[in-house]
Amino acid sequence: MRRTALGLISLGILVAGVGVALRFEGSRGQSIAEGRWRVQEAIPGLQHLPESVTRISFPSQGDVYFVTDGASNQSLLLGPARLTWSAASGQTGNCIILAHRDTHFRVLRDVRKNDRVVLERGGQRFEYKIVSMKVVSANDDRFFRSTNDPVLTLVTCYPFSYLGRAPKRYIVRAELLAQEGSRRQA
Repeated sequence: MRRTALGLISLGILVAGVGVALRFEGSRGQSIAEGRWRVQEAIPGLQHLPESVTRISFPSQGDVYFVTDGASNQSLLLGPARLTWSAASGQTGNCIILAHRDTHFRVLRDVRKNDRVVLERGGQRFEYKIVSMKVVSANDDRFFRSTNDPVLTLVTCYPFSYLGRAPKRYIVRAELLAQEGSRRQA
């Protein structure tokens, strides 16, 4: 009985430690991405590099994150990532951004229909309105398909409180409302 109790306590400490390490890594990744975003916004032309960064904000929730191009296991530990084959911010097509449900895209559990999502990149600001939220199976790829209109698709695992590999995906779809700004003149 005592061994079982010690084993469970050890397992709990291990799981808590992994959680703290993942949050630290995510926070560190966002700090690095924010620094890169500030540099690319200050120097014309840098936003077109493969390492470019987009700022995403959820005004109703007060959350801001920095999105890198190219989703991989490593990049998703650091923050949200845009699938490189998807449309860029504000372009015609489906701009797809993914992030983990227990770190950066935990905010998606609080978004509502008609909330705004703002993407900023290259001196431009793109405002989207959330039109739908849906839970789908992990192998449902309908929301990854190309579109003829400029839309934003945010993807995270579901349920939000699930331990381990979640069996479903939470999809937030938003339509482009407005595009503002252009490269600032020095």
